[in-house]
Amino acid sequence: MVSTGALIILAILALSVFLWPTYIMLADLMGAPYVPVEPEVVKRILELAEVKKGEVFYDLGSGDGRVVIGAALKGARAYGVEIDPFRAWYSRFWLKLLRLKQARIIRKDFFDVDLSKADVVCFFLLPETNRKLEKKLRRELKKGARVVSVSFPVPGWRPVAVDPRGPIYGPIRLYQV
Repeated sequence: MVSTGALIILAILALSVFLWPTYIMLADLMGAPYVPVEPEVVKRILELAEVKKGEVFYDLGSGDGRVVIGAALKGARAYGVEIDPFRAWYSRFWLKLLRLKQARIIRKDFFDVDLSKADVVCFFLLPETNRKLEKKLRRELKKGARVVSVSFPVPGWRPVAVDPRGPIYGPIRLYQV
């Protein structure tokens, strides 16, 4: 006799065959699939960018908000931009729980968010999305702003620093506008 739990797991596995292509399509539309970064990588991102108290920090495609939380704990006015309603809700829940008043999650497409006040912009996106984002960054960021790209480079840009200890997909690159 098969338990109810085993039947549920088998049903989920069977349905996942049909859901996987939808997930891939949505990841492409959103700029990247959700891949959380390890706490050590969050620390390296913030150190490489030299995030300081009072700076304006944006994480594009902020997922569960862990990089936003890290920037806020360093004293930055931290903004996460997340299009996925569930991840945005989850991030807001953690910001409220941690009482981080200087942090905010914006549920929007990051291509529709004004980045002109940013001192630091961070993202962990797919190469094609980085290519599309490059024009927006050049157009909107002020001189001296720092850009951190996790795993995949910004095409045509030369990093000022690279930390090879990024996630398994590649290093963390720091650029300056």
